[in-house]
Amino acid sequence: MPVSSTILVADGDASIRALIKDILEARGYRVETASSPASAAALMARRGPALVLAAHGEEDDGGSLVHEAARLGLVTPVILLISAAIDNPGRLARDCGAMAYLQKPVVRSQLEMLVRLGLAENELRSTATLQEARLSSAHAFLKSMLNADEGVIFLLDEDASVIECSGPVESLLGRDVGECAGQSYPALFSDAVANLHEGAIAKARTTRETARIEEHRGGMVLETRVRPALQGNTLSGFVVSLRDITTRRRGEVGLAESEKQYRSVFAGASDAIVLVDRERGTVMECNDAACRALGYDQAEIRGVDVQDLVAHPEQFMAAMTQGGKRVSYDYLKRKNGSSLPVELGMSYFTNAGRDVCILYAQDISRRRIVEEALREGARLYRAVVEDQTELICRYGPDGKLTFVNNAFERFVGQDEEDVLGRDFLASMGSMDRRVLTEWLDHFDPSRPVFDREVRQVRSDGEERWISWTHRAVLNDRKSVVEIQAVGRDVTEHKAAESALAQATQEKEQYRLNLEATFASIPDAILTVDSGLSVIATNSAAKSLFGFAEERSRGHRLEDVVRDETNPCVQVLRQVLKTDKPVHGYEIELKTPSMGDRMVEINCSPLVDKDRRHAGAVLIVRDISHIADLEKQLQQRHGFRGIVGRSGPMQDIYQLLEQLSSLDSIVLILGESGTGKELVAEALHYGGVRAGKPLIKVNCSALSESLLESELFGHVRGAFTGAVRDKVGRIQAAQGGSLFLDEIGDISPMLQLKLLRFLESREYERVSESKTCTADVRIIAATNADLREAVRRGSFREDLYYRLNVMPVTLPPLRDRQSDIPMLTDHFLAMFAENFGKHFDGVSEEVMDLLLTYSWPGNVRELKHALEHACILSPGKTIELRHIRKDLVDQIRSGVPEPAPVQEPGVQATFMPHRPGREDILAVLRECAGNKVQAARRLGIHRATLYRKLKAWGLDD
Repeated sequence: MPVSSTILVADGDASIRALIKDILEARGYRVETASSPASAAALMARRGPALVLAAHGEEDDGGSLVHEAARLGLVTPVILLISAAIDNPGRLARDCGAMAYLQKPVVRSQLEMLVRLGLAENELRSTATLQEARLSSAHAFLKSMLNADEGVIFLLDEDASVIECSGPVESLLGRDVGECAGQSYPALFSDAVANLHEGAIAKARTTRETARIEEHRGGMVLETRVRPALQGNTLSGFVVSLRDITTRRRGEVGLAESEKQYRSVFAGASDAIVLVDRERGTVMECNDAACRALGYDQAEIRGVDVQDLVAHPEQFMAAMTQGGKRVSYDYLKRKNGSSLPVELGMSYFTNAGRDVCILYAQDISRRRIVEEALREGARLYRAVVEDQTELICRYGPDGKLTFVNNAFERFVGQDEEDVLGRDFLASMGSMDRRVLTEWLDHFDPSRPVFDREVRQVRSDGEERWISWTHRAVLNDRKSVVEIQAVGRDVTEHKAAESALAQATQEKEQYRLNLEATFASIPDAILTVDSGLSVIATNSAAKSLFGFAEERSRGHRLEDVVRDETNPCVQVLRQVLKTDKPVHGYEIELKTPSMGDRMVEINCSPLVDKDRRHAGAVLIVRDISHIADLEKQLQQRHGFRGIVGRSGPMQDIYQLLEQLSSLDSIVLILGESGTGKELVAEALHYGGVRAGKPLIKVNCSALSESLLESELFGHVRGAFTGAVRDKVGRIQAAQGGSLFLDEIGDISPMLQLKLLRFLESREYERVSESKTCTADVRIIAATNADLREAVRRGSFREDLYYRLNVMPVTLPPLRDRQSDIPMLTDHFLAMFAENFGKHFDGVSEEVMDLLLTYSWPGNVRELKHALEHACILSPGKTIELRHIRKDLVDQIRSGVPEPAPVQEPGVQATFMPHRPGREDILAVLRECAGNKVQAARRLGIHRATLYRKLKAWGLDD
């Protein structure tokens, strides 16, 4: 198992510590040891082990480590190591607070079982501690949320009993908070209003929506909202909020009164007031004074174009469009055609999404009325600008401030009284002051607006970028009388612009780096668009394909690479057609300059910013040298994880190389234990589907219904226990390979469904009528005689012929005994790494034994026999005493075994015991010194014969 937990062993006996450490480390655990409780406590403080095994006796106090773990806040379980002489060890472990005890001497099975239980206990304790912390945190959050509300909050269960409450309960209900918990919520109120609250709860329970009631009590107005708490469609309780809304109600009454007063003032004003829709330029409303002054009644004037009411409509419309505040001199035209000299004041506001201009007409012959109108305009102007987030101010030509809004006051950190009269330009830099002064000194009436971004320090000391818009207010002589400035904080915008510029610079640098990397990669890289025109190539591609830069970029690939059968062109066309990548495609490529080369081709679609495929990128890697080395290495040792160098295995390797790049169905035949699964992996990972999944299914391990669900998947409710949709193995293997082991054991019904899938690549999930398709390569395996099964009628003949497209028959181990030494070395290296030991090999006696046996269980039986020997052996050499006794007895007892492979006409000699010197020399004489024939007749490997003759000095 992977090392994921630390186990601390504390025992004064070094041999006990070493024994427990060896056993546990062999199982993959990380183990630390301590010789005393004190050193163990120090390790616990530093490391926090997942489990402690502590000795407990006269000299050791394992129970102290239980208290030490509690003191350190650890959840580590402690198992006591107790001498067998101690009576009632279970009671002793309980008194110490230990999880369990283990008596000495230690029994391996008990130790491993208690360690697994201890680690599971540690995980449970850790999970419980985490859940308690989360529950406590959630409760704290709930209390904070309840206390954050200004009113009284009640949490009720589904029976309307109080679970929790917070807020000023005593002031609103006359009860203490502690008295409310557990009581029925309506019972907290007097009989006069309890029915109201009961009705609100009943309404919320029925409608599952918030219920609201309002009551007047002792001069207060109380609002209660009852919200149902739902978990899905299930009612879990209620959340009741009770607030004092007396102030809000008074404010609403005051607002209505203010509106009434405004209407009274508007209607009773002696000056003409007209409300104009700025977008349409029409009159919305006017007061009685305006109707009398213009000679219209209220019904007639509504909707009249305001330009028909003024003598100079262009001047007026320009002022209103630009947001002007005053037209110092103009005439209003009455209905009867006469005119009235007035000074027009204008203010603006937004009502129900409409921009409105308030037009004040004052008779200029009455200066007192004009001044009053100006003061009224200033008041309305302040009402408009006070709540603006922009900095708004006005200053004279000398720079002295005459007006500031609240936003300006907050920015400078001073009140209006302290700011008015100060020099507005003093807060700017010297360059900004000079530019603004030049604009004022050389003012052009055709350019009344001046924009500039300046850096200014806010009251908190932070420097901000402010975009100021200065608008000059002119008199009738086109002279500047005042300047209105509106400032907007654009610091974040400037920061975004700076970040964008930096990102653009980094992007350009990345592009240059990418181009340099692209040019220096030794693999040939070629990108094309969706029309197969070359977009870019690197120098390696030019060398591999033999074309120059001017003959590649922008040209069609067929014009650059003349050979239509070139696999690179074919792969690019396939990727552009299917939008699916190709990875690890190995093939021999004929190049113009280097001749025939073995290359690996990888090709992926190019995706544009809209996630649409816009071409493909091809990467070609020259692996000729690697392929040569791999072929040599495979010839010597094996093929893609399969070990063996005998003649039958070399034939298998050659066949697998031919089948790897194809999608044909492969049927792997062979006895149990011959490595059919390894052959399936070699076929998958050696072909073009290597980058896709290899899904394995053991057909004999599942019942008919379960196997159908595993293969094809099922939908929710297909059978009892199918609580959700299940993805079948065929769907999971999309684009890859599906390995069907023990194919001969499937039922006739599944044989029919599998035959349909093999023929059409279509299938249906269990209890679903929708037909699905899958691109999957089928690899099947069996140790049964399918021909005999077809003859008996237990296996469909048409399915057999469909599967038997390309059979691969694996030889049993008895037919390739020359591979036994190599397999032995392979398994010893594997077990040496697993068990943390070192093995030089097996003894000569053991090798003779392994070569003599026929191995009915094949490679699997050999592996398990060697695993048994590696567990018993301390290391170095595997001796005969480490081999399973029943296997040795079976070989030596002369049980009939299949005859070893021999040449025609050579009679094998079976011996009831291991051949000795005299036996070997006698057979050599009979074979006229032919060592190969002698080894076959003796039933031993010829390498063993050579080794024995060399030891006897007879190798000449």
